[in-house]
Amino acid sequence: MELLIFLIFMTLVTFAVAFVAYAAIVWLWGTNSSTGSKIAQMILVPVAVIGYDFVTIISPAKYQYMVGAIPILLIGFMLLYFKFIKGGSFREEAPEPLQVKRPSAKSLKHEAKKSARAERKNKKNTAKEPH
Repeated sequence: MELLIFLIFMTLVTFAVAFVAYAAIVWLWGTNSSTGSKIAQMILVPVAVIGYDFVTIISPAKYQYMVGAIPILLIGFMLLYFKFIKGGSFREEAPEPLQVKRPSAKSLKHEAKKSARAERKNKKNTAKEPH
């Protein structure tokens, strides 16, 4: 039973380390904007996961759960920072139907020109027709 609990715990630790490593890479290099970021994501995330799992497993038995809890606690602190200091929301509010897409000033100007051309064309056509 102890082995099963430890395996489940290590699964949580692995996901937590991967999340923290990915967040650190995105913070340092950005998302996918550069080749360095992509390479760092492909190389450093697995290295961090394998390395931290190794450190957790080789630590003394009574400290394994404390060492493994560090990345899980770090994610908790990241969530608290995002919620209370950055003022973010975990759940994005759905925009109201009127806020979904508003036409830009440029597109409104284009539509006005288009309708003005159509009106001029209609005036020319009606002026040419015999009564």
